[in-house]
Amino acid sequence: MKYYPITICLLILLGCSKNQSKSGSDLELKLSQDTVVIDAKGSIINLKYGLTHPELSTDGKYLYHYTFGEARFDKINLEGLVLEEALQFEIEGPNGIGRHIRGYGLTSTDKIMVWSTGLNSVFDQEGKKVRDLKLTKIAPELDGAEAVPIGLSEHPGDPNTIFGLYVMRNDYQNFLVKFDLETATYEKIPLPETEKLSNYRMEIQQAGAPSMTFNPMASLTNVQDKILLPNGAYNEAYVYDIPLDSLYLITWNSELTANQNEYKLPKTVEAEKAAGHIQKFNESIHFMDPKWDPVSQRYIRLSYKTKFGEDVNERGEAKIIGAEVFLTVLDKDLNIVKETFLDRYEKRPPPHFFIDNKIWLYENIADELGFVRITVD
Repeated sequence: MKYYPITICLLILLGCSKNQSKSGSDLELKLSQDTVVIDAKGSIINLKYGLTHPELSTDGKYLYHYTFGEARFDKINLEGLVLEEALQFEIEGPNGIGRHIRGYGLTSTDKIMVWSTGLNSVFDQEGKKVRDLKLTKIAPELDGAEAVPIGLSEHPGDPNTIFGLYVMRNDYQNFLVKFDLETATYEKIPLPETEKLSNYRMEIQQAGAPSMTFNPMASLTNVQDKILLPNGAYNEAYVYDIPLDSLYLITWNSELTANQNEYKLPKTVEAEKAAGHIQKFNESIHFMDPKWDPVSQRYIRLSYKTKFGEDVNERGEAKIIGAEVFLTVLDKDLNIVKETFLDRYEKRPPPHFFIDNKIWLYENIADELGFVRITVD
């Protein structure tokens, strides 16, 4: 283990209201930082695409890393900082997950739920399919390429209830779906506030014809007894309360950053000019998903502004040279408790998680899987 202690004392702002958090009295926040490297035990953890789709086990002791293109999940022991096991799945056949998946999550019993176009199934850790969820049979309107599954999550107390976030390609509508596997029925829950994301949708054209679309989307996180549906452009999130079967929008008010991305993208742009607009969008604030720590009973949410240099890459795009990173601490009811500027962490935040008061930020250290850990006291 490598350890680099850095202690920072800062004056922070204390939040008070429930649905629109604002800062109040001063509070001291202490942060310390170290770096650790995972021992692969003679194996290789493929980091070609970075840390892809990191997921924590139910007890928070293991991290799962999906190896993109190889149908493999690395199971990493976070207490021992070692690669404990490589879970090799099949690409084809009755237990196949394909070469590329859209996403995966862990169930309450740490089985692996995989979703992609035409695939919604649960597998055990030996790679055997133990349940075909048959979501597109339950909801035929979600079958086909037009309906894109952004995320799926199992009800924490009922494996027969699955929640899914979907976006439609034709009109970019976001909605939450509650599936009842036992009765083969579903409920479609609209998310009208996500229509604002169309303000940031930019169609990229090639010789006057549409070729692709730049569009920030909502995401799905299952935390405690809530489904969180944040997005990167606005400092807010939909919250679906599972026990109450209710949906509400929570907005946060930061005193350190803007509360939405401030760059106005054009509706259409030719391909050769797209990179410049995307750069300006990224130079404004971007909000990441809240991360829950069951030990401290808090969330953290990182946000950042990307910094670009004058040098360009092989595609003619300005190279990223760093970022301004901000940390927001939220209580279990999603009120702002503290927020601060991370002056010792100057990178665009990579995939990360929050456990036992520590934020684990992925770091490639000489082609080994490492983490910068920031302890939040």
